[in-house]
Amino acid sequence: MNIDVAQKGLFEEEKRHGRFLEYRIKSSSNDEELKAALKDLIRYVADIDGLNLNVAFGSSCWDRLNPSWRPAELVPFLTLGADAEIDPDGLVMLGTQGDIFIWLNSADAELIPHAVIEIYQKMQLLADIQLDLEGIKNKQSRDLIGFVDGTENEKGDERLGVALIPEGKVGAGGSYVISQRWQHDLVKFNHLPIPEQENVVGRTKEKDEELDEDVMPENSHVSRTDAKVDGVDMKIYRRSYPYMASQLNIAGSEQEKIKPDHGLYFLAFACEMQRFTVQLDRMLGLTEDGISDKLMQFSKAKTGSYWFMPSQIDLTNLIK
Repeated sequence: MNIDVAQKGLFEEEKRHGRFLEYRIKSSSNDEELKAALKDLIRYVADIDGLNLNVAFGSSCWDRLNPSWRPAELVPFLTLGADAEIDPDGLVMLGTQGDIFIWLNSADAELIPHAVIEIYQKMQLLADIQLDLEGIKNKQSRDLIGFVDGTENEKGDERLGVALIPEGKVGAGGSYVISQRWQHDLVKFNHLPIPEQENVVGRTKEKDEELDEDVMPENSHVSRTDAKVDGVDMKIYRRSYPYMASQLNIAGSEQEKIKPDHGLYFLAFACEMQRFTVQLDRMLGLTEDGISDKLMQFSKAKTGSYWFMPSQIDLTNLIK
């Protein structure tokens, strides 16, 4: 499979600036008007050299806009893990499934703001925005906790077999996608001595080397996400971005008005949904061994959606 079948930007890792917008379609919106708006946005960005716009769709939205066919494994993201009412301290990944996902990415941050304004104007009468987040990756691709993110990504054409639905299957050349906003407790994590941080992650912090097998904790992030099913590595292709934002607490005192919201916008692509579900179940301890990911003691999944990002030709056919 050729890399050009995918939407432009999916594999352009040098694009370190990202903007992520998740929408829910208004009940009153017209499908043809929505397709026309997306077509206009794609054309608008195509005229800006160095800027990419990628579009993906939630399960119900895809069925609505394209009822003639659907990728077989596409499902909505439902909340996983503990029942907050029964076990308020339990591990949980919240499901906040959206309808349309728009991802802007560029190596030049100056190209993004005007495109965001254009998106807001085109979409405001058709859909309600439920997330708008800006992310930036440093040159070493380090998360805010200080560890490199995406080290195990395949390189070159090897990425295609991991990220793209294979030929012969419905949606070939497209991708199953997961997005989650992980909010870090940086104070809590940074309070740990570096050797303990490394045990949580499963890699060394400075040199980014995987811990030796004889000292790798079973509950490290690496241990829980490095999985095989019937001898097949459950690899995914990560394009996550750290983010730094804030939340306003208008009802609070002067000292409590601004609350930090720092973390990672986890964005990953796969050729099959199982690669996501296996990893998430292992992180939550929903497997026979009952071991959960210790990193979840320092980071909480505040949003969660599954998407289908169609190939370039399928996207063109959808909105033509």
